[in-house]
Amino acid sequence: MSGVFVAAVAALAFEVAPGQHRLLRVEAPVPLDDDQRALVAALKELPTRQREALVLRHWLGLREAEIAAAMGISCGAVKSHTSRGMAALTRVLEERR
Repeated sequence: MSGVFVAAVAALAFEVAPGQHRLLRVEAPVPLDDDQRALVAALKELPTRQREALVLRHWLGLREAEIAAAMGISCGAVKSHTSRGMAALTRVLEERR
């Protein structure tokens, strides 16, 4: 997976309301292939906390305790958001086939 794609997904994960901080920001346009565009579009459909948990875990490689600290939630909540997010992401991607 390209570093540019990882940055794009990470930036998407941390889109927040105006006035809130962002953990990561991508300034330059990011070239994506069709599969990557489909994944980013599917991630946009997830609830914010599920999207954050998935990106922190699967794209940035953080452990549950690190994700919990970054998101300000318990490890159990991280597991729940990650599991539900993967199920929803799978569903969205299968519907697009």
